[in-house]
Amino acid sequence: MGRKTWSKGKRMPKGSLYKNMAAHLRFDVSSEWLSGFSDIEKLKFMNSAITRRGGRFDLTTAEYIKYIGKFYKEDQFNKIYSAWVDSDFNKWKRPTIDHINPRTNGGCNKLDNLQFLTWFENRTKCDMTQTEWDEVKKNIKEYLI
Repeated sequence: MGRKTWSKGKRMPKGSLYKNMAAHLRFDVSSEWLSGFSDIEKLKFMNSAITRRGGRFDLTTAEYIKYIGKFYKEDQFNKIYSAWVDSDFNKWKRPTIDHINPRTNGGCNKLDNLQFLTWFENRTKCDMTQTEWDEVKKNIKEYLI
């Protein structure tokens, strides 16, 4: 069975969590800046959403700071994130980054073209523009058999 770990059941101090995160980010931000965001789990999720993208998002530090600043307090993101956490992390409700104007239609990775949708909604929206998707959502019953 091996030895029992000394850290089992113990939690790392919150300050150490922020220092650890700052040390492992590819962006040049301080642990003090990160600690300005009270929910470190949400911060870690937002970081993984933008960095685990197979190289699709090549952000500068300034763009990363704007990204966190925009979405951390945004109502739409927080509504989706809270619903996902409250659902015990249901995979269909997981927040994902969506391009308002899809890349297949000439959209880009600029911050003003990004939004968070649930995983299900993002996959359903596919390569529709936001206007097309809003129309489908208004008439969704027509598409369900």
